[in-house]
Amino acid sequence: MVNKNYNKKLKALIALRLKIVRPLLCITILPYFCFIGVIAFKPEKFSPLIFNTHISLGIFLGLLLILLIFFITIRYVYLANKYIEPQINAIKNDI
Repeated sequence: MVNKNYNKKLKALIALRLKIVRPLLCITILPYFCFIGVIAFKPEKFSPLIFNTHISLGIFLGLLLILLIFFITIRYVYLANKYIEPQINAIKNDI
């Protein structure tokens, strides 16, 4: 029979993980789908050149999107190491 304390810790871990993942997922997916939507339906919005260079607005915003996702990944790793991993280790120690 599984320990009740184990079940409580596991449920707390799942809740914490969802609390961390859901906002980061929204922050990742919403800009991505907006970017793809503009490319699909209004590509002329991304065609102007910026700062009198050969770089279009679409290329610049695509680079910003890549950087955003990179920073979100770093944030997730930080939060996972700080909050999720200690709870996983506590659950492992209970087994």
